[in-house]
Amino acid sequence: MNGTDTGRTGWRLPTAEYLRRIGHHGPVQPDADCLRALTTAHLRSVPYEMLDALDGHTPSLDLPGVFDKVVTRRAGSTCLEATPLFGRFLRDAGFRVDLVPAQAWRVNGQWAPRWDHLLLLVEAEGVRWLVDVSFLMLTALEPLRADGREQSGSGWTYKVAEAGGYPAVLRRSGPDGEWVPVYRYDERPLGPGGYDWIVDYHMTADDSPLTGSLLCSRVVPDGKLILMRDNYVRAEKGREHIEFLANAAMAEKAISEVFQGHDHLVERAVGIWQRTRRSRRNPLPGIG
Repeated sequence: MNGTDTGRTGWRLPTAEYLRRIGHHGPVQPDADCLRALTTAHLRSVPYEMLDALDGHTPSLDLPGVFDKVVTRRAGSTCLEATPLFGRFLRDAGFRVDLVPAQAWRVNGQWAPRWDHLLLLVEAEGVRWLVDVSFLMLTALEPLRADGREQSGSGWTYKVAEAGGYPAVLRRSGPDGEWVPVYRYDERPLGPGGYDWIVDYHMTADDSPLTGSLLCSRVVPDGKLILMRDNYVRAEKGREHIEFLANAAMAEKAISEVFQGHDHLVERAVGIWQRTRRSRRNPLPGIG
């Protein structure tokens, strides 16, 4: 990825296994249609989750290790794992890819304290596209043109515009809705080891979501299912419905929906939900 690949020297990504994992059966070539198809396939196949960290295991950023987790063991991932892996896959497919840092906009109306989210800037057919395959909250569900044009899908409209001195992804709900930041990003590519600090920070910070509460999500055809602590959000067709999870039975039902196709993760996630609910301490996250 133009100097941002963190895999071991000489490691070859098993392309056929990766394609089976995300359920992509079409051609693989460096054009916009293929980029859209691959991104959609990944988003609908790999849930966002951080179960390893919540069980006290430090996430590995080594690409062969991430491949083993996401593909071989069919787990989900955070942006620290899935985004560099997907970037490596796209690079092997012939795309020009940069891995860049981003800073999330929090629900309290402030930027997250750290630039701890990862995005991909991908060139296809002379256009630069912003690609995000691992974010807890709602964002563009397919590659987004980075040229300021509005792009609609699943009831929401997105565009890239300036926010706080950086390019940012903005979302508008409805034709007359207000533009709200999702995150802003730095276009300068990250070099090797350029994001290792994020894991170290979040494994020790008092307000880290990596050690505080169950957070998971999955993209569905019309939007996204998001579980944050006791809240289960169905963001579909431009609307958000929030359900309060009052007990373990409700939590298990919601978790089973989020981890559809990943039944082996459900029991573990329910146990983490119960354990972290008893010892909750951190605010809502900005991590991706």
